[in-house]
Amino acid sequence: MTLRRRVRVAMVVLTALFTIVQCSLAVLAMHEQEDDLVDDLVLAASRHLARELEQSGPEVLGAGRRRVLLPEGYEAWWIAADGRVLPGPLPESMRTLADGPHIDSALFDEYHILVAPAAGGRLFVRYNAERNEQKVKDFAVQVFALALFFIAMAAWISRYVSGLLVAPLEKVARLLDHWAPASEPGAALAVDEERRVFDAFARVQLRWEQGVARESERFADMHHEIRTPLAALRTDLEMLEAGAAGAPQAERLRRSLAAVDAIAGALESMRALHSGRAGQPQRVPLLDCVDDAWASLGELPEQRRLSLRNEVGAQAHALVDRQALMAILRNLFRNAAEHAAPAQLRVSYADGRLIVADDGAGIAPEDRAFVFERYYRGRLADSSAPAHPAGNDYQRGLGLAIARRVAEANGWSLTVEAEQPRGTRFVIAPL
Repeated sequence: MTLRRRVRVAMVVLTALFTIVQCSLAVLAMHEQEDDLVDDLVLAASRHLARELEQSGPEVLGAGRRRVLLPEGYEAWWIAADGRVLPGPLPESMRTLADGPHIDSALFDEYHILVAPAAGGRLFVRYNAERNEQKVKDFAVQVFALALFFIAMAAWISRYVSGLLVAPLEKVARLLDHWAPASEPGAALAVDEERRVFDAFARVQLRWEQGVARESERFADMHHEIRTPLAALRTDLEMLEAGAAGAPQAERLRRSLAAVDAIAGALESMRALHSGRAGQPQRVPLLDCVDDAWASLGELPEQRRLSLRNEVGAQAHALVDRQALMAILRNLFRNAAEHAAPAQLRVSYADGRLIVADDGAGIAPEDRAFVFERYYRGRLADSSAPAHPAGNDYQRGLGLAIARRVAEANGWSLTVEAEQPRGTRFVIAPL
């Protein structure tokens, strides 16, 4: 059954239940009102007849001239204290009735009876309510006929309403079928709109997963292509250092090597970060990590007048993913060069905490809580520092966001606080 048809059936069933319940309540209310009205009529007739009995005696129920003519449908009996019954025998079913109103329902008739003391005896008045009951039945037939009409109208209207309700889902299903068609040409689509949407979303999810897999392969290929020239460059540098140590060319090649190594490490860190898995930890000297991350910036610190004081001890080692730690340090150093310079950068390590602090202008308290948000540029928007000629992600507010993501992926925390008396301090912990 299609979703459109299920909606139609649900609308018709709900309408039918509501209509039938309302009609049943109306018929019951009508029946109760009819019984109350008949009881009032019988009570009025009984009081009138009781007054006649008090004034004229039992003869009003006899066959003489003083006989009282009862309205159509009424019957009356009077039982004297000595057991006499006028005008004739009392029906057997009424002999045991107590004083008050009663209803006697027969197979086809319904009687309303009132028993009351009158003229020293007991007065029995019975009214045949057949015509009143027939009116109630006629009313019920009319009401339920009207209910059937409304149910039929609901069934006709539900065709239009169900179309309006299901149309957006059908449109989504058509768009998804167009965007992610069935893999087998000519494959029959599900008739049910709901099933079509589920199948289309499953195909979209499969296409997305395939795209992610292709992106992972692309990262791996890029990493492989970069490592090949890196190996050749490393060999050339070793040969150059062996024959011309201290030459300016050697320094430039060393910086180039550090830059290429930084690119390879960054790609590896990004691949691990986007795959959701941290890299393999190894025991690394933190002093060398700091120096290598600083060297990977090339001439940027010198251009921005940022200097480094590496206070990390030579014996400081940590079991970490080296590429991930290098990515964080490069982001922090470049952030300092872009926003804190001219300043001095001081890196220290104690109790498993790697601290990167500068003595620059610092971060405004109202901006400090947002510096790790992607694309946040609160400080940069007011900075008068010239843009780096090569351009970078940090001018778009990505550097610190990437650094925190890498830290969290490796189970570390990266926090920022004000440095005293001035400047900014970033803390990586625990290492």
